[in-house]
Amino acid sequence: MTALRTKRELSPAPRRSDSASQPERPKRLPRYTSYPTALQFGPLKADQARRWLDEVPEQAPLSLYFHIPYCDQLCWFCGCYTHISNHYGPVEKYLSVLIEELRQAVARLFSDEVARRKVSHIHFGGGSPTLLKAEDFARLMKVVSETFDILPDAEIAVEVDPRTLSAEKVRTYAEQGVNRVSMGIQDFNPRVQKAINRIQPAALIEECLGWFQDVGISKINFDLIYGLPHQTLDSIRETVMQSISYTPSRIALFGYAHVPWLKKHQRMIPTEALPDQALRQQMFAEASAQLEQCGYRAIGLDHFARPGDPLLEARDRGRLKRNFQGYTNDPAEVLIGFGASAISSLPGGYVQNTTDMKDYQARILAGRSAARRGVGLRPRDLLMRTIISDLMCMFEVNPEARAKQLGVTYDFGREKAGLHRLICAGYMCQDGDVYRITEAGRPYLRAICTLFDEYFPQDSDILHRCIHESEG
Repeated sequence: MTALRTKRELSPAPRRSDSASQPERPKRLPRYTSYPTALQFGPLKADQARRWLDEVPEQAPLSLYFHIPYCDQLCWFCGCYTHISNHYGPVEKYLSVLIEELRQAVARLFSDEVARRKVSHIHFGGGSPTLLKAEDFARLMKVVSETFDILPDAEIAVEVDPRTLSAEKVRTYAEQGVNRVSMGIQDFNPRVQKAINRIQPAALIEECLGWFQDVGISKINFDLIYGLPHQTLDSIRETVMQSISYTPSRIALFGYAHVPWLKKHQRMIPTEALPDQALRQQMFAEASAQLEQCGYRAIGLDHFARPGDPLLEARDRGRLKRNFQGYTNDPAEVLIGFGASAISSLPGGYVQNTTDMKDYQARILAGRSAARRGVGLRPRDLLMRTIISDLMCMFEVNPEARAKQLGVTYDFGREKAGLHRLICAGYMCQDGDVYRITEAGRPYLRAICTLFDEYFPQDSDILHRCIHESEG
């Protein structure tokens, strides 16, 4: 799935100014694509990332993520880590360094006695992975397939910018085993597209869909965004209905995060054109209802899928997970990220590569790890991560059972008091030791999860946050 929803979390927390003239910036709730979240990442000790990489079990299937941080045009709503390139030279150079990073990781993971590591999922995000030339995408996939054992049922997914796609690239994707794409639609309304500097007419989307149909790639995700400038209830309804008419496998409905103090290009978006929080919530509610009325089933926070989708099956079997790419049924517990800013989820902790492009390239070319930031995992972090994942994926949790399963002693006194207040407010209900989020509570899912977040400020009442803070 697209990394849009995850990269917002990767931005550093805004520094509060001591000046009274600075306006109070809104507190944002974590999206819980990891726990601890990226906001807790700090400097790593020398070679810590490589030691954690050494701890990856030999037989564990892996998930691979490749970050292509280049676009040929900047979208003003974007919260991703990306660079604008007016010519292909920097992209080509970056790809060579990315392949070198891959080879270095493989040398660390493998030994003469160990067979190639199995890979169950590969994801290309950005930026715009579709900016890569067809032959360069094939070159990268050739190295991946030569160094890893890609499982027959592995999902290989690419985030697609329709404006940089071509029939040749689509044919190459099919030849290299790509079997799922996520198309960044955002909104079909021309006025909204102009306001976010992303013009892509419906005819372009239809042409791209035709290319995918021609090569047999049928797993198509649409990524939509609500809360954009000039959006109205009518326009978001029209965008949803037009999206449904193309029958994508999945539709993600993300909320736009307006953080111009972090992303200066967002200042190009007129604040007065943005819908207020009440309208944003109404947009999401009505769009969600439309999708469900048209046969899509809700999954977690912001995803919808057609009946029979593997995500629905994973949810129904209690195997749905959430990672930096969103909701997934990927069985791998280990995610290795490649590229500037990419994040890995390893047994010992989370690791993020440097976001400085020159630093990234210099480190890799010198044979050094590109990892600069991260956080280790304590047993209690693993417990809270599992509980938050249960809530984010299944809307229910049995904290005591999870603690017993993981061998962690914890009394949940503070958390149970908060859960009781949520039950009294109608946001949750209790069935024995199982706590479930009610329909009334689902709009406040992330706020409810903060109850189990030991890094999130607990100095204000959680019900106050549920009612008054933006879900963003």
